[in-house]
Amino acid sequence: MEDLVNIRKEINQMAELALSMLKATFAGFIEHDLDTLSKVLKDEQKLNEMETTLTFSLVELSKSKIAAVDKKKIVSFTNIIADLEEIGDYIKDMIERIEIKIQERLLFSDEALDEYKHLYTVVETALSDAVNSLKNNDKNFAKRILCDEGHVDNLVQKYRDAHAQRLISGVCAPRACNMFLNLLDFTAQVFHHTKVIAKNILEL
Repeated sequence: MEDLVNIRKEINQMAELALSMLKATFAGFIEHDLDTLSKVLKDEQKLNEMETTLTFSLVELSKSKIAAVDKKKIVSFTNIIADLEEIGDYIKDMIERIEIKIQERLLFSDEALDEYKHLYTVVETALSDAVNSLKNNDKNFAKRILCDEGHVDNLVQKYRDAHAQRLISGVCAPRACNMFLNLLDFTAQVFHHTKVIAKNILEL
């Protein structure tokens, strides 16, 4: 169905935008670059507009006489769009914490920084796989995201425990500790929504 093909292309663009936002947010975090973070917030508004427009198009399309298989695709596409918009929300939350970190000159220990870099890399890889799966119509990328669903949660718990020990031993200040834990949780949420996207891709 031509309309669904065109909508899928726009969903691909939305997914690519979400991925670019995540990458830019990490760059802003590493480089302490408020201008980069400000640009991502503008992209987040664009992501919201795409979600509204695409969801409306799918709802209107669902009202027409279409095959059952296309109705199933509409449901999956609607879910994917919603999760991409949620990813944008969590990226916005990440930016708010990073801005506080920069403005208040809060420092992470080298160990905490390495831990966050590792978590980020895992999550970025997953979102990249989702983008490639949509773009190339290749479900193998989506399957790869779901190979070890608990990996990110295990990492977050491991890093939260390690950070608690650093806080107790005086390596980290409480305010910086809160920022670190927030970044862990918000980045993990990006993965959780990416995982749901992968499941919906497998339904297409």
